[in-house]
Amino acid sequence: MRDLVFAMELRGGAAPVEGRAATLRARTSGRGPAGETVNFESEVVLQGDNFNETGSIEYVGRGRVKFATVGEGHLESSPLPGTQWGAVIWRITEGEGEFRGATGYITSNFTVSANGEVVDDHYVRMVLP
Repeated sequence: MRDLVFAMELRGGAAPVEGRAATLRARTSGRGPAGETVNFESEVVLQGDNFNETGSIEYVGRGRVKFATVGEGHLESSPLPGTQWGAVIWRITEGEGEFRGATGYITSNFTVSANGEVVDDHYVRMVLP
């Protein structure tokens, strides 16, 4: 087994899902631990200041992990004008490619601007078979 630990920052946006109340689609991208392009996509279901999220993270050329929220994430106004901030913990539920059989957690600490711009900092700890 191999313990893989790394941090990364992803940037992109979040927007309402048409026809679905209190639901957002987030899409961000950045660089992964080996310099590869990383593409993130999720669906966020808001419940007041809390939310649940499911999605996937593709590490281009390496594989993908799928995840779901542990408990609930939290989103609130930040001290910065026109910005919300929050945090969430995800459990890795499935892996593909190099990440087949992966288990672990991802912690996300993020901001969302009034126009939907997202800056998302991840701390990842996964165990690979």
